[in-house]
Amino acid sequence: MSGSNIEPGKCKPRFDFERHKKSSQSETGSIKELLEELNRTPPHKPKGSQKSNPAIYREEITKENLEGAINFIKSNFNIEISSINSKLPITTIKTIKLLYLSNRSFKGQLFERISLPGSSQATFEHWIERNTPRNEKTIRAASQLMSTLELEINDERLKHIHINKSTPSKLIEIYAKKIMEFIAPIYEIFKDDGEYRDWYITTTIRFASSEIESYRPSPLPANTEAGPIHERLYIYLLTLPFLHFVGEYQRIVESENEELSKYQIEPLFTQALSSPSEGDALLRPVTSLAAIHSFLQTNANELARLVHQATGYELRSSEITNIADETQKVLHAYVFHEWHRTDHDVVNISMADCVAALLAITIQKKIKTKYTPYWKGQSSSEKTVFRLLSHLDTSRDIEELYEEDYIPQGAMLTLYHRYCIAYALLFGRSNRMEAFMRFQIVYLKHMTIAHSHFDLEAGNEYETNINMFCEYLIQYIEDQATSRAM
Repeated sequence: MSGSNIEPGKCKPRFDFERHKKSSQSETGSIKELLEELNRTPPHKPKGSQKSNPAIYREEITKENLEGAINFIKSNFNIEISSINSKLPITTIKTIKLLYLSNRSFKGQLFERISLPGSSQATFEHWIERNTPRNEKTIRAASQLMSTLELEINDERLKHIHINKSTPSKLIEIYAKKIMEFIAPIYEIFKDDGEYRDWYITTTIRFASSEIESYRPSPLPANTEAGPIHERLYIYLLTLPFLHFVGEYQRIVESENEELSKYQIEPLFTQALSSPSEGDALLRPVTSLAAIHSFLQTNANELARLVHQATGYELRSSEITNIADETQKVLHAYVFHEWHRTDHDVVNISMADCVAALLAITIQKKIKTKYTPYWKGQSSSEKTVFRLLSHLDTSRDIEELYEEDYIPQGAMLTLYHRYCIAYALLFGRSNRMEAFMRFQIVYLKHMTIAHSHFDLEAGNEYETNINMFCEYLIQYIEDQATSRAM
């Protein structure tokens, strides 16, 4: 057996994913055959587990040992395995083996860490493409699983999956643009309705949200064949961060709307919208992220006066410059949300932006909200309870965020959302903003349903149906508005 890595007298494992060797679609295997293979070639002792008793790795592996992997597949991908003798596609057996061995080397924590978020366990800290100091074990485990599963997916199919199932960050960007495509015609329809403009826009967006929320696309035909299990698991792991993101994003939006309703912000800038010169002074870009410290220092007296008028909080001009670092990071979140990564010298921040960011920081100093980054499988030593502003780590520059995601997403998005609320309140548009946020959540929840098929074709069909319904609905609204005008 020259050139072979297989020891004499031993059979080569049949249920391993291998590079350059794809399984035939007609090939099958059974749980019984997998158990025979596992007991013939027991797993090696995982690295870094010197304290474990090596004897356990010689115990016979039974179906009960595989239950975690089997139940994970059955519950997430809706397949039946009636007995250990049932003939299943060989890639399904390979997937069960991969999950079993991965969970074993992960000390039994794998399935908890990669389980669906549910209604209360969603986290911004579940990623696959970020360099972050948090939740590293789960990120590493998911990455290892995906790199193994890729061995069984041909290059063209893999490319097709990644085109349709982008990284979470890219998906969020795509859906944000899509939402604006649907909302923009509503703003345009009522642009000439004077003092009733915001009321019409708010009411119409709320109507659209209710219609989209109650819409249910027709189910796929019963005979529609789902993709193979190894591919669906790959899509599952690729999609999981997006499902987590939407879950915690919804929680933050809803909790922050309730929290900030306790604090009054006067609509200082409402009248400015009807005055071209005043509106221009507030909305025209006047500074950049790079120059924000200098701008805040130069305009500290005026900004302190505006914060006082909006909230009643007395601020000295020196307090404005003392929170310049925090303000810069909130404004960076705004700039990144609007234009993604841009040169920090680009002038894209207005006076109104600065006031809203300062209000977000000032209110936090009053209400002292705490935030603990959370993820499944988190140990007590990994829990860091800090007030929101402490997470911003003013000792580090915003440019470093592109190298390491050192600010917890939940902390940053909470402060960014407060900036958005403050901005809306300053212009007397809080109802309009809440309506927009509800539309956003309703649409994103539909997208989580689409992605929860963990099947390329089924998910794409659901997403297409939702988008077609949204387009039809907006066209209906435009037609009704035209009839009203006539």
